[in-house]
Amino acid sequence: MSRFVVIGGANVDLIGSADQPLRLHDSNPGTIQTMLGGVGRNIAENLARLQEPVSLVSAVGDDSFGHWILEQGRQCGIDMRAVQLLKGQRTSAFLAILDPRHDLHCAVADMGILNELNPAILQPVLDSLDPEDVLIWDTNLDPELIKWIGGQAHCLLAMDPLSASKSEKARCILSKLTYFKPNRAEAERLCGFTIETPAQIRSALDWFAAQGIKETVLSLGAQGTALAVGQQRLLMSLDSIVPVNTTGAGDCFFAVYLSCRRQGVPLQTAAEQAAGAAALTLSDPLSVSPRLKPAILDHWRARQHCQWQDLTQI
Repeated sequence: MSRFVVIGGANVDLIGSADQPLRLHDSNPGTIQTMLGGVGRNIAENLARLQEPVSLVSAVGDDSFGHWILEQGRQCGIDMRAVQLLKGQRTSAFLAILDPRHDLHCAVADMGILNELNPAILQPVLDSLDPEDVLIWDTNLDPELIKWIGGQAHCLLAMDPLSASKSEKARCILSKLTYFKPNRAEAERLCGFTIETPAQIRSALDWFAAQGIKETVLSLGAQGTALAVGQQRLLMSLDSIVPVNTTGAGDCFFAVYLSCRRQGVPLQTAAEQAAGAAALTLSDPLSVSPRLKPAILDHWRARQHCQWQDLTQI
């Protein structure tokens, strides 16, 4: 049976939500929440809640935040044995400010502890992987380490590029990826052209396919999600919803999509299941919804009213 291994950030999120339009250089009334986050950790928790075998590879400080991450991961079913507990280091943190619509206004990411991950730590993990396993990693890692992992891991590879600036770190390993999930800004940075119209979306999907990526999942916000697999070029549109929290929806989408595809679920069904699960996450104040489980995927999929456009016809 194949398994998932996630290498990436495990941190504490501090989320400030403004009640009114944000005023710069001033105090804004609102609410502040503290929750567990990190793209890698979020993806691993979502996979565990889907009852997938998943291991997390990360680093945390020997502090209250680090021990919280370790304990919660074990409780929800993540194999945490490869998470490094480092004395004298502080656990990474993500400080986000959301506007009244709960969209991200700005953020500060303190992810320096991930620089402690190195080939000596990761080699045993990579050696344990079978060809049908899925390794998911993100661009919080050092660029040379990203390149090294891409050359050492002989299994299926999946990546989330995280941000437009960090996506540059992925350029050298695009040809090795089975699954890639950029958003519009990240894709534009890599492709080098604007992605707005259906024709431009198709061109972007063609560009990623030409780099050697087997499956591209391009997040386009309110415009939907575009997918490229083989000769298929599809755009999935959804009804708009009012989010409670936007910080973990993309991580949930990717986790559910990967889980479905590894189980042999057809492309469109997998994307619809992922969209439904992302909608569940958007409705939850936490970055990973504790309500996520396999039995409810069909229910949330049915609520999304997905519409499909064949981009090969334009």
